[in-house]
Amino acid sequence: MNRTLTTTVCRLPAHATGLILRGLFAGLLVVTASVCSLFAGDVRYPVKDIPARLRGDADAVIRENSIVFEVRDRRRARLTGTIAVTIFNADGRGYGELPLTYDRFHTIRSLEGWIYDAQGGLVRELEDADTHDFSAISDYSLYEDSRQRTAELYFDRYPYTVVYTYVEEYDGYLTWPEWVAQEQKEPVQSTTFEVQIAPNEELRYWTNSDSLKPEVVLRDGKKIYRWGAENLPALGFAAMDEDIDKRAGVVLIAPSEFQFGEYAGNLTSWRDFGSWNASLWAGRDRLPEPARRDVRALIRQGETPREIIGTLYRYMQSRTRYVSVQLGIGGWQPFDAAYVHEKGYGDCKALSNYMVSLLREAGVTAYPVLIYSGGRNRLYREDFPSNQFNHVIVCVPLPGDSVWLECTSQHMPPGHLDWSIGDRFALMITPAGGVAVHTPVSTPDRNVQRRNGVVRLAVAGAAQAAIEVRYTGDRCDRIREELAVTPVGEREKWLLSHMQVQNVRLKSSSIEGLEWRDSSVSISTTFTLPEYASVTGTRLFFEPNMMERRTSVPVEMPDRRSPLRFEYPRRDLDSIVYRISGVYVCEAMPKELRLESSVGSFRSKIVRTDDSTIVYTRSLEIRGTEFPPERYGEYRKFLAAIVVADRAQVVLVRRKP
Repeated sequence: MNRTLTTTVCRLPAHATGLILRGLFAGLLVVTASVCSLFAGDVRYPVKDIPARLRGDADAVIRENSIVFEVRDRRRARLTGTIAVTIFNADGRGYGELPLTYDRFHTIRSLEGWIYDAQGGLVRELEDADTHDFSAISDYSLYEDSRQRTAELYFDRYPYTVVYTYVEEYDGYLTWPEWVAQEQKEPVQSTTFEVQIAPNEELRYWTNSDSLKPEVVLRDGKKIYRWGAENLPALGFAAMDEDIDKRAGVVLIAPSEFQFGEYAGNLTSWRDFGSWNASLWAGRDRLPEPARRDVRALIRQGETPREIIGTLYRYMQSRTRYVSVQLGIGGWQPFDAAYVHEKGYGDCKALSNYMVSLLREAGVTAYPVLIYSGGRNRLYREDFPSNQFNHVIVCVPLPGDSVWLECTSQHMPPGHLDWSIGDRFALMITPAGGVAVHTPVSTPDRNVQRRNGVVRLAVAGAAQAAIEVRYTGDRCDRIREELAVTPVGEREKWLLSHMQVQNVRLKSSSIEGLEWRDSSVSISTTFTLPEYASVTGTRLFFEPNMMERRTSVPVEMPDRRSPLRFEYPRRDLDSIVYRISGVYVCEAMPKELRLESSVGSFRSKIVRTDDSTIVYTRSLEIRGTEFPPERYGEYRKFLAAIVVADRAQVVLVRRKP
């Protein structure tokens, strides 16, 4: 059976990620009562109506951007939207595009569009030739029933205004739209968010600011919640690196009761949401007899639960591969265990269900866990039960600790979770309902890059080097992922591209730990550097930090509001022994440097042990994954000092005759 070494991340379908994102206008879709007949002949959105303080040098201005979301019952809803954008130059042309996704539960009922000139006169309407409809299969899926319809309107005379209105229908939902007052850096003239529900119900919502309170009115037999903002100036470049809830108003909404396909559920608590998920998995854990025989044959008398977990996890990895198929309710419901065993493939849900079933056959209790896989800057709220997940893993609760299993990976060791799902909130699905859990927090000593080398430096500046690098924990994942898709014959090119010295001539290399799902990966190389050191008169100059030189510092952000984040805590340990020719003696060496900060620590040191040997050591540690924004300035100073240290040189001078 073919075995992939890449780390595959399975994700739940687009309509299930908890955020309805639509290109440049994610979560900011707009609504007005206008129709084509009202637009014809009218002056709409003349440029002169844009306040001068908004225009500035913006590429575009969002003229109107609102959304009306009408909840009809626990499975049906309607979203009516309009987006109006004035575009001033070619850099703003992208705002003339509107992508809308749809599937069997979520359809596009109507879509209209218009272009207006600078005076607000109608140029033309959207035509069929301006829209494109295609499959929206994700890059991690083999097949999905999601599709995308994209409208594109452009004009050759700036400025001009593009307006779209559309209606979307929901027949079965789990995720409701969110609202962000200002998604992009461009200024916003007007944006509103309106939610219509039954008059006897209360809307479940969360806002990122206590001041962001809705206007609530009763109208036409409906209870209406409304948020809005006007004349929001353009955001600075640095602000786009900020977390979205730090730079703009955000409103999240979620249903209390819902129905997705034939499965009704409740989202008022994590326990209820977990119960709904458990109902989708019920009865799908039955293993066929061949699988049961394999489990009995693999388990030895007296093995501990951890040993059993490791054995069956590797068994699962050896006979399955990740394939995602997202059709209908299948975006949430796994293939049954018998299907996965017979076919040898499945998505994150199916493989996790299969793993849980194997462990249950061996007498070990395990549960599927819903989690969000991706960057740490995503907005999610543990205190607001809603769909905030896109991935499934497995947890095996054991006395004193738990074992976590990523079932879409064919190379990870048991118990290892990579940075994209480590140290975050998740929801464990048990027969009694959902249980809020937190994935393990990693530490620097788990994610180590240790490099040891010997370099022989010739009289004319050439060098011969032998370097061995060992990676552990999260440091292994990227190495495995990249080398897994690199043919064996091209791995030397990969090694050369990752060396930070010029004119390398690789002589030999070896890689260990890729295929055995071990806890570490080791890479050994020997190479020559014809011009490593420079010769000036009787002196020879070289930088002892051969393997990793930091050369830049992040931009200054005095008003930064988002946390300082790292994928995972880490530790770098370097040691290089330099053998120098006897014709040289040391004239100058860098002083030892020790740096301590709240983010991490650094040390570089070079010592002469005898007439022909110099030893360089360097260590860098990042202690965590997230630090308050107030520490950003401290972190920049920390890096600036490292940049200077990494450029430090050793000076050798010829011995006098």
